[in-house]
Amino acid sequence: TIEWWDIIISYFTGGNIVARVGIIVIFFGVAFLLKYSVERNIVPIEYRLASIFLGAITMLVLGWRLRQNRNTYALILQGGGIGVMYLTIFAALKLYHLIPMWAALGLLIFLPVFSAFLAITQEARALAVIGIIGGFLAPVLTSTGGGSHIVLFSYYALLNGGILLTAWHRSWRELNLIGFFFTFAIGSTWGARSFQPEMFATTEPFLILFFLFYLTIGLLFANKQPLRHKGYIDCSMVFGTPIICFAIQSKLVAPYEYGLAWSALAMATIYASLAWLVFRRGSEAMRTMVESFLAMGVVFGTVAIPLALDGRWTATAWALEGSAIIWIAIRQDRHIARIFGLAMQILAGFSFLSAINAPNGAVAVINGFYLGSLIIALAGFFSSYCLFTNRDKMKTAGQESVLLLVWALLWWFGAGLHEIDTFVDHYYKLTATLIFCSMSALASYIIAEKLYWPDLKHVYKGLLAVMGTGALYHGASFATHPYAYGGYLSWNLAFVSLYWLLFREEKKASPNLLQTLHVGTLLLLISLLSWEACWWTDHLVQGAGIWNIATLAIVPSLFILLLTKYHNTIDWPVKPRQATYLYHSMAPIVLYLLAGTVLINLGSKGDPWPLQYLPLLNPLDLTQIFVLIVLVYWSLVLNIRLDVQPFSLSGKQRVIVAVGTTFLWLNAVLIRTLHYWGGVRFNARAMMASDLVQTSLAIFWTLSAFAIMAWGSRHKLRPVWMAGAGLIGVVLIKLFTFDLAHTETIERIVSFLGVGVICLVIGYLAPLPPHSQGEDESE
Repeated sequence: TIEWWDIIISYFTGGNIVARVGIIVIFFGVAFLLKYSVERNIVPIEYRLASIFLGAITMLVLGWRLRQNRNTYALILQGGGIGVMYLTIFAALKLYHLIPMWAALGLLIFLPVFSAFLAITQEARALAVIGIIGGFLAPVLTSTGGGSHIVLFSYYALLNGGILLTAWHRSWRELNLIGFFFTFAIGSTWGARSFQPEMFATTEPFLILFFLFYLTIGLLFANKQPLRHKGYIDCSMVFGTPIICFAIQSKLVAPYEYGLAWSALAMATIYASLAWLVFRRGSEAMRTMVESFLAMGVVFGTVAIPLALDGRWTATAWALEGSAIIWIAIRQDRHIARIFGLAMQILAGFSFLSAINAPNGAVAVINGFYLGSLIIALAGFFSSYCLFTNRDKMKTAGQESVLLLVWALLWWFGAGLHEIDTFVDHYYKLTATLIFCSMSALASYIIAEKLYWPDLKHVYKGLLAVMGTGALYHGASFATHPYAYGGYLSWNLAFVSLYWLLFREEKKASPNLLQTLHVGTLLLLISLLSWEACWWTDHLVQGAGIWNIATLAIVPSLFILLLTKYHNTIDWPVKPRQATYLYHSMAPIVLYLLAGTVLINLGSKGDPWPLQYLPLLNPLDLTQIFVLIVLVYWSLVLNIRLDVQPFSLSGKQRVIVAVGTTFLWLNAVLIRTLHYWGGVRFNARAMMASDLVQTSLAIFWTLSAFAIMAWGSRHKLRPVWMAGAGLIGVVLIKLFTFDLAHTETIERIVSFLGVGVICLVIGYLAPLPPHSQGEDESE
């Protein structure tokens, strides 16, 4: 494939560079001379133009005579002569009106045919290139800003006719590219500056004509390829022509509501028909052209839908154009073209976002914004998959595939979330989002399996993050339960989808990743169910009492109990991942329950409304008993059956934690009992000042120490006995620092007496265990 840079380099390195540069200088000099003479009126214009035209003929004749001996030099002279002729004729017609239209038209028809004949006869690409450049530059260099666009485009139509004639006989791509560039660059510039809606009837036919010219040239180029290059196509002609023409067409039909949509439909029909006609010829060499035309037919047929609803045609067309270029580039193994196609899709996205404030339409999904975004996403998916399937054949194709896949996913999810945000009621946005993301994850996984496209499978890995974010959003936005506003449907679908995907990936994905997803999913499930149960409990008791708080402990504890008890019988997902579910998943829940035990027992009075308070037989204490039993059971099963030490704690350390937690809870039971039965206000200051509370605590702590020391003495466990003794020491410090100042009350006196009596009993019934079997320290 010859690119623009190659054309420029080849021109200046193709032999006799001085002559090549000289002819360009002469051409510009003639143009400037014409303008100079016009401004100063030095010589009558008729003589000036006639002499210039005669000089051009002289160059042409001389070049023809030298064609045998000095071929390169001769071709340069011929090309320069033809270019000057173009310039002179156009100036005489447009600037000075010295020749009639019919004469100018005849000459301008003759020149491209004649230059094409010379180029074909002499196999002279350079002659064709120089001649056609001169022809296109003539009106540009002689322009004064006025003139008729009909004359300009008629003239360019003649030039393009000469290019078409040449293309009929020779596959000279540089000639096609020059005509393509000048025609549409100058036409687009004129349209941006000068087009008015009333000019539509005199402009549209030329656009159609130029479109047909280069559509035909693209066909001829593919058909004229030598045998070893059969199947190659000119991407600039095949794909560039429709996109440029479509861009210009948007300007022309802007006043018409559905003008661009009808234009897209017309182009879709043309390309689909051409694909069918070329296919009917049965030439294997034209297979790429058939596929390209078919792709463009599909492209414009698809684009017609959003264009009928919205004006964001540039981005969608670029995206589809980029995907088509990547597809062709893969078939022809053109790395630069692949990069260009990829860049086009990225630019299409930014172009689309630049029009984000445009009207979006009043109907969900069937509107320009969503359909346009969908086209960009589908173009990205298609390109990514094409690159993925050819990753072993082409360097960097794998990385390009991943980049485009990420790009496509961003547009897919971005478009869906935008539709939800725009059209779904505020209360149901989370429900719609979860359903959309869950179905997308399922669909991507199923499609990935069908197409053997593992990169697409990774979509499911983000579903848990979406669910977690959704839960936080719901908690921050609504004072209600997760199953509200359709949540019962969306959350169930999300969890079922995620667990099904995890099941399918059981032996395929990274073990560490799967463990993280299993842990996160279970923790989120427990959190949501606890939240749901808490809300319903609070709703039933009308916001009173401790019942709702109790459910926040009961639900997680039930999960711990069931998973611990049935870890060997739940075939999936627990049995294959016992450590994951029993330890890694439950450890955060255990810490949560322990922290909750501390906080609730320190700060809650455990109101059992509508029931009367009974120590131990109330919602809070019964829940606490259940939690402690479950935690002990969980710890024993982990240690005995799975040989896992929770939190790396030894057996002795776990006992200390259990005893300490139980002791804290029993102190809280005592204080709550004193609050309800003793009439002590439930706040820290009142409790500290209450003689009843202080006496009760002193006696309770001493009795607790007695129980600990008796256990240690009976089992000859000196450390246990010493722990009880330490508690006695705390009681004594309390008595002689705090209680001693309030000995005028009967309660504080009772505390001193009670502690003293208990200490005596301890000394008798629970002596310090000996160091060894023969050592007796009971006395």
